[in-house]
Amino acid sequence: MSGDHNQFRFSDDGGLKEPDDEEEEQTKTNDLGEEMPYWQTAGGFRRDVIVSALQSAIRRSDEEVASFCAFELVRSGPGYETQMWNRLALICVEDLVAGNEAIEHVLRYEDLAKNRWEDSEWQRRLCAIAATLVAARARSSRATTHANGYFSNTMEDRARAKQDDDHEPLYEPPVTEDDLSKGGRYDVVLDKHTRPGAGHHNRGWEHFRVHGARIGPEPETDHGEKWWRRVLEYDHPDYAYREPEQAFTDEEIDHAVEPTPKDDPWRCGFDEDADLDEFDAQGE
Repeated sequence: MSGDHNQFRFSDDGGLKEPDDEEEEQTKTNDLGEEMPYWQTAGGFRRDVIVSALQSAIRRSDEEVASFCAFELVRSGPGYETQMWNRLALICVEDLVAGNEAIEHVLRYEDLAKNRWEDSEWQRRLCAIAATLVAARARSSRATTHANGYFSNTMEDRARAKQDDDHEPLYEPPVTEDDLSKGGRYDVVLDKHTRPGAGHHNRGWEHFRVHGARIGPEPETDHGEKWWRRVLEYDHPDYAYREPEQAFTDEEIDHAVEPTPKDDPWRCGFDEDADLDEFDAQGE
């Protein structure tokens, strides 16, 4: 689950495989002056356990434990530091809420550490601690990891059900083939930008502008709504600056700029009795 090339792996006999660290070719010593094997940090801790503690501490917003683990890894050598930075980047997408700004700070601190100061300089430890504090203070969430696991299992289960008539899938994926078909829940996505929409259903700009381009649940910005209304008003045979246009009614324009419903963003309340093809392109 990691893009960390220096992450530890286990061999067939259960032992810990040595990571590919260039500096490990040289003999290193720990705080006690003893030879330090690749799996040990300068303080005598197990390297893999310290890395795990770093990630677990950030998940739990424990700033002190997380900061110490980052400090311990960086001072143990360049390979350890690289592993720490790789793990911090992974943590930002695996353990923190999507949309947080931690990754920007982590990458900036990494750039500062690696390009401004030499290996083993104390400033690099400060960069690592600062980046770790940013991550530990961000809101924790493993939603991305859970989504990946749920979607992966669901699609494997779906494939099994297609191959085995006796197997009943536990869950259906959030989007099914029926949902994406004409008349399905997500019918609106079959617009002019898709082969089924443009080819089979002859949907053009009119359909896309009235239905496909809607946003929600928050309304468009004031300027955005004004400009969008004016774009739709220009879609008129009297102007037709880009292509032959079909004039929209005031009702259609109001619907185009109206936010999608919060409780069901795919529901189209424009006309419960009308089919979306009512707004298909003419002559496209």
